[in-house]
Amino acid sequence: MFTGEHLIWIGLCAAFIAAMTVLSRRNNWTLRRAGGVMTVICVCSEVSKIMSDMQASPYGGMTLAPQSLPFHLCSMMIFAVLYITFGREGRGKQTVIDFVAVMGTLGSFCALMIPTNGTDFTQIGAYQCFVYHGGLLWFSLYLLLSGRAKLGRRALVRNLTILTGLAFGMIYVNGALSVYGTNFMYLVRPPLEGLPYLNLESGWYAYFLRLIALGAAIVTAFHLPFLVRERRGKKEREAAR
Repeated sequence: MFTGEHLIWIGLCAAFIAAMTVLSRRNNWTLRRAGGVMTVICVCSEVSKIMSDMQASPYGGMTLAPQSLPFHLCSMMIFAVLYITFGREGRGKQTVIDFVAVMGTLGSFCALMIPTNGTDFTQIGAYQCFVYHGGLLWFSLYLLLSGRAKLGRRALVRNLTILTGLAFGMIYVNGALSVYGTNFMYLVRPPLEGLPYLNLESGWYAYFLRLIALGAAIVTAFHLPFLVRERRGKKEREAAR
């Protein structure tokens, strides 16, 4: 973490996110247009990952490495982006927008800070990781800045419920694919060794509880400004009656 190459990647991603935010805000991009751009980023990222992570099958031909299946939290955002871009307006779509706005921002930031795919400029995996997460962070910020995300008390409960459900679901997926050493949503082991809080020094159960507690705390803290604004708006409406 935070090697010279890593800092260069962070700088490039920050410049990309800032430029895309200014461009989309200045030109007042619609959700369909922003989603279309993000869809292109998703497709390019996933195609590059698939083509670079194919491995020889013992029965002949090639198969995708199980570790590259889209079961990490940020990878699952690909399907959410497609639904946001092309799905019908309604409660379901709004729920997905609220979830992506929060989890996409937090997850992408963590992925950029903890480069599990490495930072080597000669490896396609590094490009795929940083470009995709940089794009996802921009799109998530777009949802927030454009007002499409409606965050408040109900959104907090829904987001925590969805995140917890995904986490427990991935326990089963990791168990089914344990022979391949998968670690989706980092529920099996930490993303990197030597992390100060997320480690296995006290055993897996302590690690799992710390991971869940940390996720819930960060998500709740992210919602706090929106909760305060929601409460103030409610008081103002009551006072105006």
